[in-house]
Amino acid sequence: MTDLDLRLLRYFVRVTECGSFTDAAAQLHVSQPALSQGIRRLETLVGAPLLLRAPRGSTRGLQLTRSGAVLLTDAKEILVRAERAVKSARRSADRVELHIGFGTSTPRALTRAVLDAAADVGHVEAILEYIPWGEEVATLRRGDVDLTFLQAPRQFAHAELDTVAVQSMRRVAAFSAGHPLTPRAEVTMADLADEPIIDAGSDRDYWIVNPRPDGSVPNAVGPAARTVDEMLAFVSAGRGMAITTTSVAERNGSPDLVFLPIRDIEPATVFLAVNRVDRRPELAAIIERTTAAAAAAA
Repeated sequence: MTDLDLRLLRYFVRVTECGSFTDAAAQLHVSQPALSQGIRRLETLVGAPLLLRAPRGSTRGLQLTRSGAVLLTDAKEILVRAERAVKSARRSADRVELHIGFGTSTPRALTRAVLDAAADVGHVEAILEYIPWGEEVATLRRGDVDLTFLQAPRQFAHAELDTVAVQSMRRVAAFSAGHPLTPRAEVTMADLADEPIIDAGSDRDYWIVNPRPDGSVPNAVGPAARTVDEMLAFVSAGRGMAITTTSVAERNGSPDLVFLPIRDIEPATVFLAVNRVDRRPELAAIIERTTAAAAAAA
């Protein structure tokens, strides 16, 4: 079998994303004939057509054949893994550079703990990388970071990741100032039954609690918040309430917002996550030290 050229896979994926050879060639900085020749070489290697070209004058764009659809899924994964392999090799020098992801909801004490843990290892340079809400797993899988914090249900698991629970975070209800429930010390899920809740752009069912403990569906209002800051802006404007964690409440003290503990809901869990295939001892040491520091501070 002829060796597979990653460049041909990049050509194929970009053509499918653009929907035309002209646009794909411009983005790839190659001539259109060279791009077409590359796709033909890939089809020869596969032994089947991958794309159906529209007849001249037709408004119908490119379409994938059945073989093309199968290859597209695998091609994207192969390119992600190839990029990850290069990044991992690049970081394997004597001085280990590790990129550690954190988000708006990551407790500050944990970011300090992970930096201290990296310093204790001795030959590690730790670089913190901010990750938007909902991008934690994708960023880790791409190899953009080596280790990341994420908040999820305590039963969270992913086939490609190893996760270690570091800390529990109580979930709280966020209201705009002046909301009828804000004089209370805490609330229950029954208190929130009829409250409009800001729709969540990530891990939707978990953060809006769908379904509710009584089996009902929450009254989610849009547009769905794409970031924590966006969610709190909607709450402050009176669009609805939201459910978040104490770490977010501690970072976002404001006269426009009130955060109340929810008495009868499971807390969120903060995990440290790493690619399952990444067995570098430095990462294992940082995870162990960070987890121990969090346990000692609890």
